Amino acid sequence: MSSVQPQDKRLAEAVAVFIEAIHREVPTATLRPLTPYDDEDFTLEVQIPAALDWEAVLDVCLRHALAVEDQFGFLIVTRVKPAAPVAPAP
Repeated sequence: MSSVQPQDKRLAEAVAVFIEAIHREVPTATLRPLTPYDDEDFTLEVQIPAALDWEAVLDVCLRHALAVEDQFGFLIVTRVKPAAPVAPAP
């Protein structure tokens, strides 16, 4: 008997749909789960290369988070974080 609740399965599906959408539009992004801030259902850090436009990626994340919320009813919050620039080798 599975102890996974139907609500948990739907949240997992919603997160998978969200991650797939982000990777489709920002293939260089690295995503990792974070502890939810408050009453969010799921929180993700979206780390992007320093050369990417942070605001454009944030807009992509917000658009897809709203679509997931409309489709599944879950609130996914993202924190977009530019990666530290790589220092040239000496």
